[in-house]
Amino acid sequence: MEIPFATIERISTYLRCLKRLKEKGIKKVSSRELSGFTKTTPEQIRKDLSYFGRFGKTGAGYDVSILTRKLERILKHKKIWNVCIIGAGSLGSALAKYNAFKTEGYDIVALFDNDPQKIGNNIGGKEIYSIESFPEITEKIGIEIAILTVPQEAIEEIEPIISKSKIRGIINFVPQLLNIKTRRKITTLDVDLAQKMYILSYLIKNKKEE
Repeated sequence: MEIPFATIERISTYLRCLKRLKEKGIKKVSSRELSGFTKTTPEQIRKDLSYFGRFGKTGAGYDVSILTRKLERILKHKKIWNVCIIGAGSLGSALAKYNAFKTEGYDIVALFDNDPQKIGNNIGGKEIYSIESFPEITEKIGIEIAILTVPQEAIEEIEPIISKSKIRGIINFVPQLLNIKTRRKITTLDVDLAQKMYILSYLIKNKKEE
């Protein structure tokens, strides 16, 4: 059964909320309470969870710790994922220093760039490698996820290099759809900040006019 992408997005939101509740020492939460925290409905929460089996008893609420562990297993599959960043510029450098990724089980272990002055240096304790060595280094270290933060004009140079690697997933911050020619499927999530700005400005504008 294919799970709707919107459901996966909401499941990740539920998990983030559950972790916060757990940190506060809250042991039980109802679907109604969880819906208030996540801006959805109790019916939507129950429907989303039903794709993955049964969780708790009707009327008894959810055990926060148990549901957290189950959702982590659904979403992550592994305890630790090795991640790299392609593009050691301002955004790539900032992400490399963001320690919360490792806390969540996503360990940024390397960066890649094509600038000779950056190669061999390190950011946040992670070495910067030449982009030309991307297929070899990612296989050697066991990197499965790449975060792409290069300038838009560098995409054509990067795509054939990525296609030679064994990377399984990409988070793409470049405002351009990737065209990586490979027989195997590389799952890609596009994060277009400019697009989000358009959406946000529209929502702000229309809220003012209500």
